[in-house]
Amino acid sequence: MIQLIVTDMDGTLLNDEKQLPAELPVLLEELYHRDITFAVASGRSPIALRPLFGELADEMIFICDNGACIMYPHEAPILHNLPQAVVHQVLDLFQDDPSTSPVLCGFHNIYFPQDAPKNATEEIQRFYRSFRAVPYQQLYMVDEPILKMALCNLHGTAKQVYPIMRDAFGTAYELSVSGANWMDIMNKGITKGAAVISLQERLGITAAETMTFGDYDNDISLFSCAEYSYAMENAPQNVQEKARFIAPSNNRNGVIHVIRNILGLHIENE
Repeated sequence: MIQLIVTDMDGTLLNDEKQLPAELPVLLEELYHRDITFAVASGRSPIALRPLFGELADEMIFICDNGACIMYPHEAPILHNLPQAVVHQVLDLFQDDPSTSPVLCGFHNIYFPQDAPKNATEEIQRFYRSFRAVPYQQLYMVDEPILKMALCNLHGTAKQVYPIMRDAFGTAYELSVSGANWMDIMNKGITKGAAVISLQERLGITAAETMTFGDYDNDISLFSCAEYSYAMENAPQNVQEKARFIAPSNNRNGVIHVIRNILGLHIENE
């Protein structure tokens, strides 16, 4: 019996226009009545994630920044900050690479280079809020704790960025390709899956009672902690191979369809 549902956002719950399914409020109300916990697990930062849900956010569980920030309703957030030395090391790696724009993700603010290419700036602004564009050297002087660093490269992070980061950090930190144009670095052991396992332990819920949804490499860790693991139809092949099931694409409201069908729900406005 399903007791916990965890979904990624971009490419999964959100359609390509970055819109939530219109049926979501009705679905969440029904899940509440059935005592089923619903959580969001995203690479987005909390300041870019919570506003998407409006008043619904107050009672939701958010796993943000790939697990570097976990937010339970009416509790202080659980934060896992990157060492400042690591932030500076990443900045050093890309200071002479105009095609790669580092994004420093704090709990309150987002920082990125003001001389980032226009198309990269537009890409950054699609996913983040409360951002501050500053001269590259000022990124070294940010004193707000950084939960995660994201690297934006419109030529493809898997080939252009990941090899550089792997050579520099090896397995000492979590390196995750989170989209065609994005990759992230977090502290070792900080993943969406690890956050879900801690949530399961807190709620007394097992993998056999858990359903997860994702569409990219940073979602693979979600699949290992759920018996009902779904990769989206729009996910790359390597991601689909890690999940037990395939859901319809994000543009076809795949998450809603699967939940409705598995739980036998009738949801209006579909």
